[in-house]
Amino acid sequence: MDTRKVLLILISLAILLQSSQLADASVQDECKIVTAADPNVDYNFCVTSLQADPTSGSADAKELAIIAANLTVANATSTLSKIEKLYKDVVTAASGAIKAISSGSLGDAKKHLTEASDKPQDCDNLLFEAGKNSLLTKEDNDCTNLASIAQYIVAKLQ
Repeated sequence: MDTRKVLLILISLAILLQSSQLADASVQDECKIVTAADPNVDYNFCVTSLQADPTSGSADAKELAIIAANLTVANATSTLSKIEKLYKDVVTAASGAIKAISSGSLGDAKKHLTEASDKPQDCDNLLFEAGKNSLLTKEDNDCTNLASIAQYIVAKLQ
């Protein structure tokens, strides 16, 4: 192989490595800016979250803001699913009460309605039981932090 080809390959490789390091530095730089603006956002959380997206390594600030916003949507969707499961029993019980009332089974209707009225309190007890953290504390904190990351990157872009 001639020397020019080897030199061209080495230069190309060096440029690729440099741009990869710059992109990683971009994630780190953006996270430094975010955590300086909002000390409630953990630097490692910011870096780890953004780097979870495989495109973050080559992303500019605008793309990192989009990644953070997408992560916020994913987090909120997952949390919504958990809450939905907690209230599904209320829907089932209330639907059973409707059927029971319609068919004249008022005793069954009363049982279903008692269950429907108790379930929100059960949910509340799970979420905010005295002396314990909310069932959704991690999800709440992650959602807040992810939205803050996107917010501060967007603010910087303005």
